[in-house]
Order: sequence, then structure tokens, then C-alpha cells
Amino acid sequence: MKRVIAFVLVGAGFVAASMSIAPAAQAHEAKTVNGYHWLVGFGSEPTFTGFQNFVQMFLSTPSGKPVLNIGNKLKVTVETGSASKAFPLVPSFDPDSGLGIKGEFDAFFIPTTPGPYTFHFTGNLGGPVDVSFTSGPDTFATVEDPSSIQFPVQVPSNLEISQKLDHEIPRLTAAIADAQSNASSKANTALIVGIVGAVLGLVGIGIGVSARRRKA
Repeated sequence: MKRVIAFVLVGAGFVAASMSIAPAAQAHEAKTVNGYHWLVGFGSEPTFTGFQNFVQMFLSTPSGKPVLNIGNKLKVTVETGSASKAFPLVPSFDPDSGLGIKGEFDAFFIPTTPGPYTFHFTGNLGGPVDVSFTSGPDTFATVEDPSSIQFPVQVPSNLEISQKLDHEIPRLTAAIADAQSNASSKANTALIVGIVGAVLGLVGIGIGVSARRRKA
């Protein structure tokens, strides 16, 4: 009976310890670099375009203690497709208030295109660091188009609105130039009115979507 009770208590302790990390970590990729233990992924999953997210990194020393300060030793570059951009890493833990998680460092950004993302870390921690973590089925979530969870009406993404505007604006510019060379043409005037209406409609949709997201 004592052995059963001891097993239950140990199991409960393991579950409690896991719960203290799992909600924050979710699906992450683990690696060991220069003896330090890394756990990296998106801070919020599932991950959708157009919504703020962050690179979430948990660091612990070779002895298993959380790293409390990395100073300017490490930087992270977010890469997707041919695009890349460096973002600052900030500690989650605040020693003054005691709030946050020890050993967690975050880099906030808004993913704007769906697909796999790579978090490329460089610098020095226990030695030179040049290591990458890439989203995928065996690591952490890739970025998705939010239309899959929109209900009851699907709205265009900011990228789709931008692409439509890029397509319509040259037509508008050409129509205006044509109308200026033939101001008496009613057809040209009607074309301009139609294109302007389409462009303003797309802009209105974009403003509406952004406002809804800010309220959310």
C-alpha cells in the first residue's frame, strides 16, 4: 500500500511540474547547444497570419538551472521564404516583481504570410552559437491562414487586400491618364468611377478587419 501511495505522489508531482511548463511551451523543438538546453517555438499556437505572436525560447544551464540573463549575447532572426528580419529577445522574468518565467526569452512579431518559419539564433552562450529551429509536423506549429477558423463569414486577409490593391491601382492610374487625354469620353469616366469604387471598397474592408482584430 505504501508503495502505491508513493507512486501516486511521485506521479502527481511529475504531472504538476509538467503542467507548469506545458501551457507556455506547447509544441516546441528541443536542442542542446554548448551544453545549454534550448526549447524553442511559437509562444501561441495554433499560429495565424495577422495576429501578434512571438518566438519563445526557454534556456537552462548544463546543470539544469534556468538562465536568467543573456544580455546582448544572443539575437534571433525570423526567416520565411526569402524574407528575414532580426528581432530583440526580451526576458519574460522580471526580478523586481518576481513575475514571468525564469529562463524564458521572447521576441515579438506579427507573421503576415502562412507557411513554415525558421528561428535562427546567433551569438555566444558557452561558446559560439549558430543554431536554427524550423516549424513543422515534428517541431512546432507552422503559420496558417485564419480563414480556416473564421465563422460565420470569411474575410480577406491584409495580404489579400494588399495584393488586390496592387492589382487595381495601376488600372486606376492608367484610366485617369487616359481620361485626361480624352476628357469628353463618358466610358472613361465610368471606368474611373468603377475602379475608384472597387479600390475604396477594398480599403473599407481592410479597415473593418483591422478594427475587429484590435477590438478582439
